[in-house]
Amino acid sequence: MKTNKLFRGMEAFGAMSFRQSIVAFTAIIFTFFQSNIFGQSNQLETLKGMQQTIASYDADVREAVLTASQYPVVLANIQNLHNQSQNSFQNVIKDFSQKKQGWFYELTRYPDLLHTLATTPNGKNRDEIESLLPNKDENLATAAWKLYRHHEDDLDKVDQLYQQAEDGFKKTIEPLDPTAQSAFTTLAKYPDVMLFLNDNLDITQQLGKKYISDQNGLKTELAATHDSLVVQNQAQLAAYKRELDKNPQAKQELNQAAKDFARSNGYILPNGQIAYGNGYGYGYANPYSYWFGYPYWYGSALWYPGAYWGSFGLTYGFGGWGYGLFPAYGFSNWFFNGGYYMNYPNLYRHYGNYYRNVVASRPTYYRGNTFGGTMNNHFAASRAGYYNGANRTNFGGNYGAGFRSGGFSGGGRSFGGGGGRHR
Repeated sequence: MKTNKLFRGMEAFGAMSFRQSIVAFTAIIFTFFQSNIFGQSNQLETLKGMQQTIASYDADVREAVLTASQYPVVLANIQNLHNQSQNSFQNVIKDFSQKKQGWFYELTRYPDLLHTLATTPNGKNRDEIESLLPNKDENLATAAWKLYRHHEDDLDKVDQLYQQAEDGFKKTIEPLDPTAQSAFTTLAKYPDVMLFLNDNLDITQQLGKKYISDQNGLKTELAATHDSLVVQNQAQLAAYKRELDKNPQAKQELNQAAKDFARSNGYILPNGQIAYGNGYGYGYANPYSYWFGYPYWYGSALWYPGAYWGSFGLTYGFGGWGYGLFPAYGFSNWFFNGGYYMNYPNLYRHYGNYYRNVVASRPTYYRGNTFGGTMNNHFAASRAGYYNGANRTNFGGNYGAGFRSGGFSGGGRSFGGGGGRHR
């Protein structure tokens, strides 16, 4: 799968000069190599790193994480249930086309609808089926009608798998006290969080021990970090919006780049979803099912299709529920490290100016979120060339410079990073 992505990236070379092609190809090879080495997991190295990631979430999610961290065995058992359910689901749909598999994935975002369709008698017309939908998204309407009309048995199998996973989950948490049960029930709505905790299970255990020893102190520490991140993020986001509003050509290219990114990675997106719309709107509702995962062909993680632009937050490209509208790590990695910025000269020039005026001249935080961090990795090692060519598209011609492994600190599968494994 990664090899296919590598060669897909080469298709853009046709319109480039020989020199540009060589540099871009080098960048893609480097990205491919790095993603295989650093993208094999989303493991953090320190408890401090986990705390900062968790702090980006709202209080109810932080509370659930702290409670669940005291039960590493339960977390591991739930992860095993996830693995079994995902494998069984993929076995049901593996022989279908990618388009048809996408319909099944779409329905897993709406388990109640999935169950209704699986148990609705044959013979309903399309209007009757669409009247059952929770919204008017055309992707969902097509998936519901096509699968109800032609794949009744497969719908029933997937529904049974979901019910079995839910029953297994309830049995797993049944021995716990009500507070712990509630915590795990909350986290089941955040599949990226569940996978993150299990991918860092040793550190999760450390967090649980720290919480047991000083509950109030840890809660206060996380709350203070959360508030600080909110203030800093709002300041940076205001600067980002302000600068982009001044540059309509860059804004237009940004919308096109976001669509191209989504298309090249095979994302199933809500109708009309764009990167920079009126009101900067986006949504985090209805993630793909934790039990079945997001579509395996996605080039970078996307649990919340309505939030593919700003869904992966702050310091580690993971949290930030409702925070950011910066490009997520998947787009940032694709744009800067994949060589695709060559197709969007106005946007690239704009990002160069934004880097110089905002990111490089601010405290470390501005290089800590996934967008600022990836941008910093791209430009930092070539600042001399950038400053000497700030008004030129190629910023001194050093397209691939500045990329280093630090850009993969959160570049795994559930972080929205490119090249991570799917689970």
